[in-house]
Amino acid sequence: MPEILIIGASGLAGSAALKHFAAKPGWKVTAVSRRRPLFCPDHVEHIPLDLLDGEKCAEIFAAMPGVTHIAYCAVNEQQGNMIAGWRDPEQYARNMAMLRNVVDPILSTAHGFRHIGLVHGFKAYGSHLIERTPPMPYKESLPRIDQENFYHQHEDYIRAKQQGASWAWTIIRPGMIVGEAVGANMNTFLVLALFAALRKEAGLPLLVPDGASMITDIADADLLAQGLDWAAGAENARNEAFNLVNGDVFSLHDAFPIVAEELAMELAAPQPFDIAEEVRALAHLWRGMVRKYGLKAPEDLDALLGESLAVGGAWSYPLDPAHVVRYGLSSTIKIRQAGFHDCMDTAEMFRKYTRRFQQLKIIPAVA
Repeated sequence: MPEILIIGASGLAGSAALKHFAAKPGWKVTAVSRRRPLFCPDHVEHIPLDLLDGEKCAEIFAAMPGVTHIAYCAVNEQQGNMIAGWRDPEQYARNMAMLRNVVDPILSTAHGFRHIGLVHGFKAYGSHLIERTPPMPYKESLPRIDQENFYHQHEDYIRAKQQGASWAWTIIRPGMIVGEAVGANMNTFLVLALFAALRKEAGLPLLVPDGASMITDIADADLLAQGLDWAAGAENARNEAFNLVNGDVFSLHDAFPIVAEELAMELAAPQPFDIAEEVRALAHLWRGMVRKYGLKAPEDLDALLGESLAVGGAWSYPLDPAHVVRYGLSSTIKIRQAGFHDCMDTAEMFRKYTRRFQQLKIIPAVA
């Protein structure tokens, strides 16, 4: 029986991977995360674990001789200043230690181990380095940027570990991930959905940004989970890195009318605003909304969003028209030629998750 560890099971990618593999007949699934995942069926064991605790990781993972697969979806972000942490060597060291604390004990005891899939992202191409003008689209064949980051460190470590071994690795690089999670640090779309819910509760129309809109690639977390599943068994995925996004491109401002329609709201005229400031200005409504509508979301907005407001500003940030594609268009030719062909319409994805947030009682449902 294949046995998979979902590492970082409470995040966007990990939650989707957990749901996907838990539904596969004949698979044993174990979820590992500090927080309990939003979705965790009874037949899945959840292990609450801090991956920086090397002794505890060694104790737990060394007792798992049956593990055949790992879906590594974990990331440690700098609290209070996440964006600054993307350049911080101490953050690199934390994330490197986390991967070692999983892989080293598993490889020492799980002699039938077959595959590890690692979820990385466009920071491997320097998308976070505003001073750079990266080549577009991002391709896996591009030379590494000249600034180290933990994605590079992860790749070098896992390559070295795999030399001469029968198991394989695959790195998946999505763009902005949209999925179902609470407390995740990069839950950008939840910022927009929450903003809309707060505006509706206040009796206000949904604000729409003016000016240029970022055009970017987005990855449905469900699609990402399908990609991890494919990579776990595909010969063409062995020891390769792949971009994986929905397959179209999307202008972020076009998400606002979709959310407004799904929440039965009016749209205001386009105007400048800061979505993070607007969320904070209406935050006093949230506790009452959780109680009024019987939501299953935390009453504390920080517990709901994690550090997501730091990146949620992308929805409304003033953008130089010359930079509309600055933050991430990627080529998915490599993964398609390797055999993974699934895709997702991004507009329909935003509809799907606006509805799911209501169904899950993360935001109030339309009456």
